[in-house]
Order: sequence, then C-alpha cells, then structure tokens
Amino acid sequence: MKFKNRTEAGRLLAEQLGAYRGKDVIVLAIPMGGVPVAYEVAKELKAPLDVIMAKKIGAPFNQELAIGAVTWNGAVLLDEDMVQKWRISSDYVGEITRKLIKDMNDKLSELREGQGSFPKLFDRVVIIVDDGVATGNTMIAAIEAVRDQGAKEVVIATPVLPKELVETMELVAPLVYLQAPDDFEAVGQYYQEFEPTPRDIVTDDLKKANPF
Repeated sequence: MKFKNRTEAGRLLAEQLGAYRGKDVIVLAIPMGGVPVAYEVAKELKAPLDVIMAKKIGAPFNQELAIGAVTWNGAVLLDEDMVQKWRISSDYVGEITRKLIKDMNDKLSELREGQGSFPKLFDRVVIIVDDGVATGNTMIAAIEAVRDQGAKEVVIATPVLPKELVETMELVAPLVYLQAPDDFEAVGQYYQEFEPTPRDIVTDDLKKANPF
C-alpha cells in the first residue's frame, strides 16, 4: 500500500493513537517531512505540536556511513563498535557534533519563529512522529533526548518502517505504525507524493496547531 501523501498518512496514523486522546500529550515532529504527518496527529488528539531534530554523525571518510546520531540539545548516541572499528577519534566526534548541534538549533530557530520558548516535557506523554523510519538511529537519539527532559512516556509514531526494525524499536519505546514491509528500501517508496516539505508548510502547520 502506498500513502497518497504525508497528510493521508498522518490521518491514518492518528486513528491508531486514539488511546492518547484526553491525556497531557505533546506531539513532536522530526522535520521536515515529519511535520505534515505530525500535524494530523496533533489535530486529532487536540494536542500541541512542536519540532525536534536529530542528525546522523557520519564517518570522516564517508558522511553517509552513520557512526551515531546527535540531537538538537546535545544528546549523543554513538555506535561504539563502528567507532572502534574505524578508529574514529574523540576530537572528530566532538568537532562534528558541535557543528551539527549549531546547524540544528539555527534551523529550529528559523522553523519555530513566533512559537516562543520550547515547551516543557516533564511528566507529559510525548509522541515523536516522522514520515518514516529507515535505520532508527535518529529516532532513538531523539527519544533519549526527550527522556532526559523528564517525559512521563515517549511514544514512536510513524507510517512505515522496515519489518526488521520493529522489534528493536519496540524495545526502545511503545511503537505505533501502519506498515512494516520486509522488502523496505526507502521511505519514499511508500508514498505516491514524496516531494521535500517546504519551510512554509512547516511554519504554517506549527501556527495552525498552536494558535495562541
């Protein structure tokens, strides 16, 4: 099954999250593509919507080879086996993570313009949404960052992820998903429309979800 677009995927995903209606929930989207999906979830649950970011840390010789991930607020999750295998120095990790953290915070400031300070997560149910999970690295890093802020419960919500990742993600946090194909190659193959999400869509969705 292919979703028509991220909006349709979000509506279908929201139907699976009815158990959280009426609770003290905040929906956090991983931009850019996660925002239209998360907007539909937030609208259905009548919950506030905000954005968080996590980025993979690439190896020095190949930025596409992930050796870990870092979040906007400085939580670092390293694959120690990869770091040791490739003898990657702590100096490199420190330098690249500082750059990624700055880039993420600059981007978040741009996207969250007019939204005020970042909401408190302490003792709240936090649903983290993306338009798909391919490797799980950035999602796991985001979960750890949110837990560090005292969230009462963290939930992963995504329209699609590889079947082989389901068990791993369920060990990390409660997982709500629509599809888990065993021939997964890329998130985009499960959407009819999968163009990059423009900045104005992200900012508009945040404003609509948080009108006050």
